[in-house]
Amino acid sequence: MFICTVALALIPLSLASPVLQHLAPIRRAVDFGGVSVGGHTISIKADTVDPKNRLQWLNRLLNAEGVTLDYNATQSLELGWSEMIFNGFAGTFTPEVINVLRRQPEVAWIEERPSLNRVGVLT
Repeated sequence: MFICTVALALIPLSLASPVLQHLAPIRRAVDFGGVSVGGHTISIKADTVDPKNRLQWLNRLLNAEGVTLDYNATQSLELGWSEMIFNGFAGTFTPEVINVLRRQPEVAWIEERPSLNRVGVLT
């Protein structure tokens, strides 16, 4: 009887598990005293995405969700960072793209790109 009760109690948790998915945190520019300039930096967890295939990985994810990169995002992409310096990429993405990226287990965090004043200090 006890085992049946425990099993029945776990059913709602098992049904809710798709809802309890990974969401990468978004670091807001205002949290650092800055103002967003409209772009985002995407941090990728170590040993999850080959730095040489970041664009293919991104396109595969977006295509699976029926989302595409618009012209601004395509033109703004910065994919070539060395993994030794920073494992990730940046660009100007639509909210739909950000939502897809937030759900990916490979994404550590997403940060709005803050504006900088002339001496490189957050404004």
